Amino acid sequence: MKAITSLILKIFIKDYSNVEDPSVRSKYGALEGWVSVVVNIILFIIKFLLGVLINSVSLIADAFHTLSDMFTSFVVLFGFKLSQKPPDKEHPFGHGRMEPVSALIMSVLLFVAGIEFFQKSFYRILNPDPSHASVLIIAIIFATLVVKELLARFAFILGDAIDSQALKVDGYHHRCDAVTTIFVLIAMVASRHGLYYIDGVMGVFVSLAIMYSGYLAGKEAIDPLLGAAVSKEILLKIEKIAKAYEGVLGVHDIIYQSYGQTRIISLHLEVSDKEDVNKLHILSEEVEEAISESFGGVVVAHIDPVNREHPLYDNIYQTISEIVSNDNRVKSFHELRIVGKKIDKCNVVFDIALNDTVDDSLVQKVKISIANKFKSKYPHMRVVINAEPRYVYNL
Repeated sequence: MKAITSLILKIFIKDYSNVEDPSVRSKYGALEGWVSVVVNIILFIIKFLLGVLINSVSLIADAFHTLSDMFTSFVVLFGFKLSQKPPDKEHPFGHGRMEPVSALIMSVLLFVAGIEFFQKSFYRILNPDPSHASVLIIAIIFATLVVKELLARFAFILGDAIDSQALKVDGYHHRCDAVTTIFVLIAMVASRHGLYYIDGVMGVFVSLAIMYSGYLAGKEAIDPLLGAAVSKEILLKIEKIAKAYEGVLGVHDIIYQSYGQTRIISLHLEVSDKEDVNKLHILSEEVEEAISESFGGVVVAHIDPVNREHPLYDNIYQTISEIVSNDNRVKSFHELRIVGKKIDKCNVVFDIALNDTVDDSLVQKVKISIANKFKSKYPHMRVVINAEPRYVYNL
């Protein structure tokens, strides 16, 4: 299937390998959408006419499931078209999130269709009606199953190529349609042996599969809209790029936001406070440019000068490490700064990253607990602890 898909891409999309180009990305969506629309129209007509011909509620339900796939493909086309609109006054980050919005609309349509056919199928169980399918009709329906599975794989391949949730969701729709067709085939075989109520039973399974597909699609679509957590692989890649530059002692406070193809990334770079300010400014710009080339979008690198030459730096660092390692509520600490000329009466400032299980109401208690343990060893020092928000990532 990958070889066939590559051939189709070469024929219909110029420069198809340049998936970072928004115009190429849009053409991927248009290609998958129009192929799905045409194929689903043909399959709907075949299933619906055969369903009416043999009086099969499960086949008619499957036909309308296929028709709903056509409508969802139209939503994909609309979503990709709108997502490529440039930023404007009302939407300064662009319209990239129209892709997950279109996927969410598709999921709602699927779920509603599933509810309607569940009602009809349940009625058919209580009031079975004979349906007769010849071997030829069964063979035709099996062929539609194969076509839908191929269409699903086509959508998955394109979705993976451009990392599009909307295309992947459309692929789930096609695969769900293929699975529901299996239920229809079971009903047809059963009806040939006089088990007419099986048609309604399989119709129920079809409708449940439709609703479950809608649920999964909705779940996948909502995550990027709500701002799902970024993967650790992305964070490690950002850290690796930044640490590759001489002078970067550490990386923390990574913030990663995605608006479709637009990325907004910020991070803090720990550097020596002995370095020239102009040199550090150039360093931050170089890191920003390198990360932007890898991920696209806007990158802001904040400079955090640290004084690791303070006479008590190593001792204080070790003390905080021991306190944090013995507190299962704290994931890590970073950005240790020691401010003040008097060695034993300095201000000690650092940030902590809490575990995800820590409730927001407990944050202040954690900070007080750590501060008290620290001051038991350094009573004359003032300690300031900052707890990172959940949307800030630290490795």
